[in-house]
Amino acid sequence: MIASVTLTRNDWHCLEQWSAFYQEYAPALTWHIVVDNASTPEYRRKLKDLFPHSVHLQRETNGGTTGAYNTGISWVLGNHPEVDAILLIANDIRISSEDITLLHRHLMADPSLGAVAPVLLDGGKEKIVAYGERLRNDFGLIRLHDREPFVPEKLPPEQPSECLPGGICMVKTEVYRKIGLQDESLFMYFDENEFFYRVTQAGYKLVTLRDAVAAHCHIVTEGRGNDSGLAWFYINRNQFLLCRRYRGFAVLFRLWLRKTFLTGIRCSLGFLFRERAPKKIWYYQLGILCGVLGIRKNFIRK
Repeated sequence: MIASVTLTRNDWHCLEQWSAFYQEYAPALTWHIVVDNASTPEYRRKLKDLFPHSVHLQRETNGGTTGAYNTGISWVLGNHPEVDAILLIANDIRISSEDITLLHRHLMADPSLGAVAPVLLDGGKEKIVAYGERLRNDFGLIRLHDREPFVPEKLPPEQPSECLPGGICMVKTEVYRKIGLQDESLFMYFDENEFFYRVTQAGYKLVTLRDAVAAHCHIVTEGRGNDSGLAWFYINRNQFLLCRRYRGFAVLFRLWLRKTFLTGIRCSLGFLFRERAPKKIWYYQLGILCGVLGIRKNFIRK
């Protein structure tokens, strides 16, 4: 049995697309859980109209990616022990019910597997966004086949990985029961890096499958997502927090040098040509400072 968890927060811009995508993959699911991250009352009503047969879980505070996912995962674990796999799927991911079934069949056939993911393509299904990921020593990602044209016959049938995309992956429920949920102090960004690091440390394998295909149909809107300075705060802070927790001083120091002087100068110069440049530079540097000091409190909210 498969339960899916999708988080949302006032995502008016993608509701029509999301609803259409859901109709394509709904037949593969036993439970479809929508976790609302403290949206407006109007948005909540619209969600229930569009997804009348789904389980709607309402958070009173914005818990970010990790808090929302944990809300949905905990509901499944506490209410439906018969579910053997949980699909985490973002609301801008397109995938067929057949491909979800393929993922589930492959996952449950191998006791050593902890999680699987499809090959993730761009919205036009022309280039690879993710097909196998490695974790650097500083918890940054090395994406195998990154931005390559999608030519299935040139890919291995499955790709062993050290991390899977947080927006589309399927995890055995036994993994959550064994190692716990996501780290809510990370809020968003690097959350899958930390979680799947613990999964592999517990002895499970991760793979991505060539024959299961998903597309990230991202809708770009001004002032949202990766365009915000807040994203840079969490990207920088969380990477330093992971190095503090799992690596030694040498790795932390090298990361500080790179982020502050090499990448930092380049990004700061790049921000000057974008809107809200001072705010983005401030958040970038604040993330480094909080990460170095080990400040885990999520005092900045979207």
